[in-house]
Amino acid sequence: MSDPRSDAAQALELLLSRARRGALPAEDCQRLLEHVALVPGRLRQVAHALSAQRDAAAIDALLQLPPHVPGVVEGVYAAIAAGVARRRRDGEPCPPLLAIDFRRSRAKGFGELLARAQQAFDSELERLGVDGLPCFRVSVREGRGTLAGRIAAVAQDVQWLHARTGRLKGTRLWLNGWCFPVDGPWRAPIQVHLLRAWLSWAAGRTETRR
Repeated sequence: MSDPRSDAAQALELLLSRARRGALPAEDCQRLLEHVALVPGRLRQVAHALSAQRDAAAIDALLQLPPHVPGVVEGVYAAIAAGVARRRRDGEPCPPLLAIDFRRSRAKGFGELLARAQQAFDSELERLGVDGLPCFRVSVREGRGTLAGRIAAVAQDVQWLHARTGRLKGTRLWLNGWCFPVDGPWRAPIQVHLLRAWLSWAAGRTETRR
């Protein structure tokens, strides 16, 4: 009779060996997670293997691991800094996008926060309704001119807004198709590194669009 943990350990070793030779497809990235659940002592090795891959399949897998595991945050950071984007259902990458959405709040200072956001982002501040609740969104994406130029104009305001809204329940940071709720394991102090990685990458996007 086979031992599930022994079988998982063997399968895990085979996948890690493949990962050393090249990027694993999405199915194998998910299998890594399934097997390491039975062999938790190899979790750090799995995180580092996925971290080295720097593609959408690896990020999808890394985001299912606790961010405190060594290699997890580093891997997501490196991929975002390289401009990796999540894959849509049709296989195409999501367009470059940074967005912050946050709910109306009774927290002290929210009125001042909203007023400054309106002044800083003007028409870029959208008013939405999510689950019947008022919600606001600021987004930066490719458009006329260069993404680098758009980022240069708003980078400081985006970082200020993220720092302030990261204290509010329900705030979400979106980066190239991935969502990071502040109420989840990827809280604002971790998100700030990913935000800076995206801003740094976008600052190098000097191709002009009309």
